[in-house]
Amino acid sequence: MPYNEHDPSDPMMLVGVTLPSGAESSRDMAYVFAEEFARMGFSREQLLNVFREPFYAGAHRAYLELGEETIDRIVGECVALWGLVGRRDRDAVGELRTHVPKPISANP
Repeated sequence: MPYNEHDPSDPMMLVGVTLPSGAESSRDMAYVFAEEFARMGFSREQLLNVFREPFYAGAHRAYLELGEETIDRIVGECVALWGLVGRRDRDAVGELRTHVPKPISANP
């Protein structure tokens, strides 16, 4: 088979499909995005900007479908919970470093 030619019998060929979804799946997706970025240390405003930015297609789609108020509530919940989690890291020689971020208010 030539390098750039499509082979329908190739089991490793990536195939995209669309699945039906509704508001509940968009809400679940928004929680996943908010939790992931909050756990990485994003502030409430930084996280809201992720949802507002069309570059982040999945998060932005949830923002458009659910609206600003719902996304703001979801982000607030996730930042209130995960924004207070400390992170631990070990460098190459095994020294333990602990980073505890400043508490983030759930209401700006």
